[in-house]
Amino acid sequence: MLKDEIDSAKLKVITDTVQMTIGEISNMYANAELNILPDFQRLFRWTDDRKSNFVESIFIGIPIPPVFVFETENGTWELVDGLQRVSTILEFMGQLRDPDTDRKKRSKLISTKYLASLDNVCWESENSSEKSLDKSLQLFFRRARIDFQILKHPSDPKTKYDLFQRLNRGGAYATEQEVRTCSMVLADSAFTQRMRHFAEQSKFRSMFRISEDQRKSQKDIEYIVRLVVHTFTDFGKGMDVQDFLNHGILDTIYKNNHNNILDVIQWTVDELHRALGDDALIPPEDRAQGIAARFSLRALEGIVVGIARNKTTISRKEDISAYIKSRIEEFWKQPEVVDMSAAGLRGTVRIQKSIPFGERWFSQ
Repeated sequence: MLKDEIDSAKLKVITDTVQMTIGEISNMYANAELNILPDFQRLFRWTDDRKSNFVESIFIGIPIPPVFVFETENGTWELVDGLQRVSTILEFMGQLRDPDTDRKKRSKLISTKYLASLDNVCWESENSSEKSLDKSLQLFFRRARIDFQILKHPSDPKTKYDLFQRLNRGGAYATEQEVRTCSMVLADSAFTQRMRHFAEQSKFRSMFRISEDQRKSQKDIEYIVRLVVHTFTDFGKGMDVQDFLNHGILDTIYKNNHNNILDVIQWTVDELHRALGDDALIPPEDRAQGIAARFSLRALEGIVVGIARNKTTISRKEDISAYIKSRIEEFWKQPEVVDMSAAGLRGTVRIQKSIPFGERWFSQ
């Protein structure tokens, strides 16, 4: 059984390994033969210290981990892992294009442990405070080699998204949702853009209490992903929540019934806001003891998902707003909801309580 599964999985993956000079990497990027997804490139966040230390590693010959790319059907490469390293190289050479303006960016290095003279060094100086990298060192840098692991076409496209998630999750420079969004764009950029537009609605931002810092870390997109996945996919016991969201949103994208999916979520948000306004998901003053008056995931899972899953039934109510308002007010008084608020309750356990309860509660 295991051997058969391994053999079957291997058939979906075709790989190759090549060594590329930095000069070749730069030329491929300039010719659009090596592409960096704009959403992915926005996660380029190394400090000047990290950038300078990496360039130092190239100059003194410290081994560099391989870069992972995916070969597209037209033969170009998409960067899957190695964003910080590849972006640092291209930026130092003055080749990296800004994902929003397309203007080329350049960096200036700082002193490092072994190469103190790197301070204020750049590829080509533009003023007296900068030092141009010597031509001989430019040639040395361009001839340095980096290993590339290539996921060859026609590997199963889903392998690309899985590889992207595995290599980029848990990093120090991106949230789970930022990595997930890149996978979503790789799978269907148009649907991902529609989700972004959804998140820009003032009623959504108000009800879900999205701050500017949360928006920057894509918490708003995460909430929409949670809504979509929990509404249309049942959570399996023993699953990691982030893995469930990763697989669930990609499975949803592949179903190709995007209009229906977003229509259900839009209807739910509209009716919630119509019934209770910006505070629709905030527990009222007469809530049960032990429940804080703030937005929480149990509100998303128990109330919003509960209403979305019962759209057909609720939409037949004579007064939808009155029904929703009444059920939400009583929702916060239930002992089951207090249990969902227990300190230290794991997300996996909470979800197995909140979603079934919410679905039952709003079906009555």
